[in-house]
Amino acid sequence: MFMVTEVDLQAGLSRLFHLGMELAERIQQDAMEAEQPETRAKLATAFHRISRSVRQTAALKLRLEREAKRAVREDQAAVRADRERQVDLRKTRIKARVEQLIWTEYEGEDADRRESILEDLLDADALEDDFLDQDLDTQVARLCLDLNLPSPLAGEGGGRSPTDEGSMIPSTAAQDRDAFDAAPLLPQREKEDPG
Repeated sequence: MFMVTEVDLQAGLSRLFHLGMELAERIQQDAMEAEQPETRAKLATAFHRISRSVRQTAALKLRLEREAKRAVREDQAAVRADRERQVDLRKTRIKARVEQLIWTEYEGEDADRRESILEDLLDADALEDDFLDQDLDTQVARLCLDLNLPSPLAGEGGGRSPTDEGSMIPSTAAQDRDAFDAAPLLPQREKEDPG
């Protein structure tokens, strides 16, 4: 069974268009040179039919090209939408894990401030091309470092959340970090001295 590909179809339509144009030009020339009115009338009718076929071929070729371009755009849009869903899911998972550690170590405004910074850091990280390729645990650990939280990779940190009973009692770790809290909170990567 002979299979026609999109490339074959486009090539065939292009060839058919060019052949039709050549034939239409030849018939038009013959009609102009014809001496008998009946011959000229027959050639004019043939020219009309051929030129109509050429127009239809051109219109079909253009329609198929537009449809192919639209299909590519739709595929690209679907890929972008799928990536956005995956990025949102990854951000949600990371945020849940880091927020748990934030509320284990801090309360009130300190925790709220770190949550706000976490949102900004996550939004910036999500713009990176390899955001979905990175190891989730490594991403969480890096954000914890940026927020001066215990690293979950080292088994540090607890499990208290903002809704746990007694979560408003200051922790020893939070009291020990007064100097950190007084300074502007910047991601660890920006604090490092390049020289």
